Order: sequence, then structure tokens, then C-alpha cells
Amino acid sequence: MRIVIFIILLFGFICVNSQTNIVAQPGKYVEAQNYGGKVEFKRFVQQEMNYPEKELLGKKEGTVELSFIVDSKTGKTSGLEVKASVSPKLDAEAIRLYKMLLFVPSYFQGDRVTTYSTLKFKFSVKNYKRYCKKRGYKSVDTNANENSKFVYLDNQVNIKPIVVFKDTLENISTFIQKKIKYPEGTLRLNITGVVKLFFIVEPTGRISNIKVLKNVGGGATNEAIRLLKLTKWKPGKKDGKRVRVSKEFEVNFNLSNESGIDYVPTSY
Repeated sequence: MRIVIFIILLFGFICVNSQTNIVAQPGKYVEAQNYGGKVEFKRFVQQEMNYPEKELLGKKEGTVELSFIVDSKTGKTSGLEVKASVSPKLDAEAIRLYKMLLFVPSYFQGDRVTTYSTLKFKFSVKNYKRYCKKRGYKSVDTNANENSKFVYLDNQVNIKPIVVFKDTLENISTFIQKKIKYPEGTLRLNITGVVKLFFIVEPTGRISNIKVLKNVGGGATNEAIRLLKLTKWKPGKKDGKRVRVSKEFEVNFNLSNESGIDYVPTSY
């Protein structure tokens, strides 16, 4: 009963926006957010948005706002409502995108709490055309996985996702050797450690929901995220169908060798 009353009171004076990227601190209220926060949300929308053809031709624009509840224990969402509607088709596209996102629950005084949250999806014809040009494709395969909210683990699928390289002789180690830009801050401060990232390989092979599981300072974490975004994937399959599969990506930043620079991918 105390938890229910708390949620009602909290909703009365706090507007929760999932797009905020905040670090939890004991004794403070921290808003719920999608994995990766504001930066990942923006990248995700640019990558996955599928502007309905009729709305695109008619130049129908606006911002769809969704409200929902984020569970304190699991981060799962429920009670979805369209708080601000633009049109049935644009509303439906916003809901489709929302169902693909994972969330970190709110915190209050160091404990997770169940709260209402909101997300805003801005539909702009000009922006969408820019997205398409940047990503190199216009339409998104929305039929790849009907159960878009379900995410499998690696050991739950018949065929695991794998990294795809243009050169068949290349592997993740050589890929990183070619692409890495060792952070100046890490070098200057002699920072070492393993960056661990969570992400999902979508049925399309694109990656989403990038979340930092283990952080390393000096710019190492941002560099690991940049490297992950450069990877191309072949999706996993379950019973012959392409499905969403969660993965982890680790890069070990180690400055102890003779050259002064080393990087070791430990998992992918």
C-alpha cells in the first residue's frame, strides 16, 4: 500500500522523460530512461523510423507523445497510452518504435521505483529524408519480427548472430586494429580496463539498445561504443525465423605493453 501511495504522489509532481541520460545517485530521484539514454534514442529513431508513405506524401508532421509505466524490478513497460496524437498512422509508427526499446527503471533514494514515463517521437519530412540519405535506405522491414518486444539470449536461439566482414579473412580483432582511435585522455591518464556494452541484434541485422554495463574513463567507453556502431551483423534465428537477440561487446584497453598501446577485444 505504501508503494502505491508513493507512486501516485510521485506522479502528481514529477514529469518523467525516458530520454534523459542520468547517472543514479543515492538520495536523489532519477528518471526512467531507455537504454543508452538521449544519445542512443536519437540514433535509434534515425536508424529505425519508417515514415508512413501516405503521411510522407501528404507532408503530415508532428510529435507523437506516448505515456507508459516502467516496472521497478524488470524495467518492462505497460499501460501504454497516446498522450499526444498526430494521426493514426504516425501514432502506430511511434508505438512500433517504442515496443523495440528497453528501459532502466526510475530510482528514488537509491531504490528502484515504478513510475510513469513519456517518450516523444518527432515526425518531420525534412528530417526523415535526411535520415534516409545518411543511413542509405528508405524503408524498414517492419515484418521481420512480429513479437518485437521479446528478446532472446544467445543460448536460446538455433542460429546465433555473427559479425559480418567484407574481407572473409578478417575477424573482430583485426577489425578493431584497423578502426580504433585510442582516446587521448586514456593515454594521458594511463587508464586501463575493460569496457562492457550490452546491445541487441535486430532481425534486420542492425544493432539497437546500446547500454554501458561497465565503464572506463578517459574516453575509452565512447570509443568502444563507436567501434560497436561500426560493426555489421547477420541476425540470429529461432525456429527458422529471424529474431531479436541480446549480445555483449567487450574491449580491453591495456597500456602495459612495450609500445604503450594495446587493445584486446574479449567478447563479441
